[in-house]
Amino acid sequence: MEGVYVVIRLTLRTTRIACIWLIQLVMLSAVACSEEPAPITSRPVPTVLPTTTSTALPSVIVRPNPQAMSQEGAKKVEEETVRITPFINVASQFLKDGFEVTNYHPAVVVFDYDRDGDSDLYITSNRGNGNLLYRNEGNGNFYDVAEDVGAALSESNSSGAVACDLNNDGYQDLYVGSRGIIGDGLDFRSSTGGDEDAEQLREAIQDHLLLNNGDGSFTDITESAFGEDVNLRSASSIACADIDGDGWLDVYVGNAVDEDWFMFDQPSHPGHYNRLYRNNGNLTFEEISESAGVEGGEITLRYEDGSPIMFEDEELGIEYEGYDPNIRDANGNRVADPSGRTHAVLFFDYDDDGDQDLWAANDGHRPYVFRNDTAAGDVRFTDVAEAMGIDKSGNWMGFAVGDYDGDVDLDVFIPNVGYHLRLLAPQMEPGGDCKYTERFEWGTCLHYLLRNDGTRKDASLGVVGVFPDVVSETSVEPSPLMPPRSLDRKRIHPDWEVPAGLGAYDFGYGTTFFDYDNDGYQDLYWLGSEGPPGNSSFPAAGRMLAGDGKGGFEDITVRAHLLDIRDVDYSILDPDDPEFNADRQRISNRFHLNGKGLAHGDLNGDGYLDLIGTNSSGPRWDERKGEFISEKGPLFVWINGGGSNNWITLRLKGRMGMDGTGSNADGVGARVYLVSGGRTQVQEVRAGSSYLSMDSIALEFGLGDAAMADQIRVRWPSGRTQVIEDVPANQIVQITEPES
Repeated sequence: MEGVYVVIRLTLRTTRIACIWLIQLVMLSAVACSEEPAPITSRPVPTVLPTTTSTALPSVIVRPNPQAMSQEGAKKVEEETVRITPFINVASQFLKDGFEVTNYHPAVVVFDYDRDGDSDLYITSNRGNGNLLYRNEGNGNFYDVAEDVGAALSESNSSGAVACDLNNDGYQDLYVGSRGIIGDGLDFRSSTGGDEDAEQLREAIQDHLLLNNGDGSFTDITESAFGEDVNLRSASSIACADIDGDGWLDVYVGNAVDEDWFMFDQPSHPGHYNRLYRNNGNLTFEEISESAGVEGGEITLRYEDGSPIMFEDEELGIEYEGYDPNIRDANGNRVADPSGRTHAVLFFDYDDDGDQDLWAANDGHRPYVFRNDTAAGDVRFTDVAEAMGIDKSGNWMGFAVGDYDGDVDLDVFIPNVGYHLRLLAPQMEPGGDCKYTERFEWGTCLHYLLRNDGTRKDASLGVVGVFPDVVSETSVEPSPLMPPRSLDRKRIHPDWEVPAGLGAYDFGYGTTFFDYDNDGYQDLYWLGSEGPPGNSSFPAAGRMLAGDGKGGFEDITVRAHLLDIRDVDYSILDPDDPEFNADRQRISNRFHLNGKGLAHGDLNGDGYLDLIGTNSSGPRWDERKGEFISEKGPLFVWINGGGSNNWITLRLKGRMGMDGTGSNADGVGARVYLVSGGRTQVQEVRAGSSYLSMDSIALEFGLGDAAMADQIRVRWPSGRTQVIEDVPANQIVQITEPES
């Protein structure tokens, strides 16, 4: 039997690169210079956790953090003068082939496509504008190689994307979703005919699977992989997980609806069914969403008296809630499906039973929580959202998963419209938007912050999760520079309750939990807005909330330089300074962009996590001209200013990529507990979440001033467990799954 081992890589190239990044960042910036909690009684620590038996480590080589070393002399001054080291948007300098895209739904995927040890970026564009694959050269330069390597998909109307190693060869493949074409009046059923127009539509709206050949190139294997089951509906977000424990990653596609029917001003507001593709292990896939119970449920929409708003199919006599089946596209084909519009999808073992459960965030509908009840190869999921009490109808946009309150379990944040509509009178006419449904107990426009309180037994469904929504009771110390308008109680319409806590914050799409300063506590960022910049009902410019590890936050968005706004002047950030002028410095939501995708990853290898955000292209209201003008959507690459805290990054390697046994090659679905400095942190390896986008699959832990990780406990998707002890800080550690 092969022993447990850890591989830690160090190269002079990596150290040199990190130093180059630091020099460039300094040139670009004018500013940046206890005991473990007891397990919750309602959910004991899982019995499948690794034991604490010591595991001897071989000699290791530690990769130092050059940025932290260079700042050591200034540490005392920095601590006395400033608590927040700001991020720096370097998109225009580092994205050498352009930092703007033409796409209303641009995704960003952070992954190492060429396995050279650094993070590359994949960004989607609409039809006629090729997608971008920015290869990280390791010196602060990123070059677009998409066309050269077969990943541009110029004829595709691309949307969400995900990078997953679907054949366990050690290289991440790309699944790229597509959407309907704005303004053509055609839904997906018009692409199934045999004429030339149907073929052209199909080419634009079908999803694609790009096989990573391992030599820096990709091959489009969509036809052989999916055949007639290829997804033609309007894809939004995609995620991967091994749903049946066979060691092969499966793919779930969340579908929204063709943009021509993305309306909420009427009771009928349907979406498209979602798709689940089971991996056959030979680069072919079986579509099983209906039999598995995950294609999506009927829309919830009620009259004021609580009775459902129904529509009857004139041909079949079947009734549907919230879906009018008689609406036809320009070719006379039926539009959409009797299902919600899914914006984001997430695989996450919410009940700690060792398998991957499935969550979906829906726009104008309730979230889905599908418990994985697969047994003996029979893939089955059970919808438990209602039993969990998290089935309120809202405009749910994305997912972030992290232990925000430090109790060693994983909590969930789901962004929504936010407080904005409470500035206005309630809408009385029925419609799919939360501006109507928030009037009722079964609807809300406020975000969800779902605290993990373990599990309970439901009389009819068995074990379900206990995730109370604590958004309104979660305290946020507001920013004195750009507080949400909802904090001024006079602005809230008298017919509404004044929102409180985190519930008082603004609109969001893409979102992520991450430890921005490596203090060991999870922080939260989200961005997003809807409607033309300068003339939007939901003006939002991103929020960066620093977590205190106990469940509270502080809004540091402006001081962290993380506004989703062009050309912000951060030179004066003291509201008492007579020279401070929020409008002149563009520190105001009125200058917001149209944020969509978001992901995190360590782009420069310094151990501090960076953020990448995308923005929609489209019209912007020009106040000077008094008209709308067309603009591309800018990309933001926010490089973390770093600090002196310690860190450790884990990359997992499953045995399916080595000998065909055990877990998938990247360990997607693995649960990791890290003990350091008297506290335990927890993370899971995920492929896909946020909105449209994907974080790096590496697990990045901040250690504060602790010099090492005392213990790392891994629960692999295969069920195998592993314990590693006394791992020094400030390095990237590869952990290989042990033999059975």
